Amino acid sequence: KEERRLEVYSVDSTGIQQIKSYPFTAFSGDIGPKLKEGDRQIPEGIYKIEYLNPNSSYYLSMKVNYPNAFDKSKTTFGNLSELGSDIFIHGKSATVGCIPLGDEGIEELFLLVRRAMANEVKVIISPRDFRSNPIYPEIDHIEWEDELYEMIQQELAALEN
Repeated sequence: KEERRLEVYSVDSTGIQQIKSYPFTAFSGDIGPKLKEGDRQIPEGIYKIEYLNPNSSYYLSMKVNYPNAFDKSKTTFGNLSELGSDIFIHGKSATVGCIPLGDEGIEELFLLVRRAMANEVKVIISPRDFRSNPIYPEIDHIEWEDELYEMIQQELAALEN
């Protein structure tokens, strides 16, 4: 999130390779995980693409499976719907908690992900790139950020192998 870019990696016989990087075309919220509906935060964690939406009002979009099991385990809400939902990677240049890449960026990414949907498409949303800045942000009002950021850091470190 801090770098405001989405990096795409693939796995082949030579290992993990970065194949593309897309700048965010807008941003909302601050560093820190999404904690409730309407907080304008982009979630942080390890997610999957649930489905592709070719009929999005944001040109094209990909549904991220927020809230995931980790998010649900950390909430204090009795009703999980209060965590929020409908987090997408999409086109256009506006957002209130999603990741916009513009129409050209989402079109290219949409085609790449469509080809990979037979496999699990993992989405790592990190407050910063811990490979270049390993300091975990301290987030007010939660006590589990180190647990979250350790999981994210391990996923990011695997991309270097």
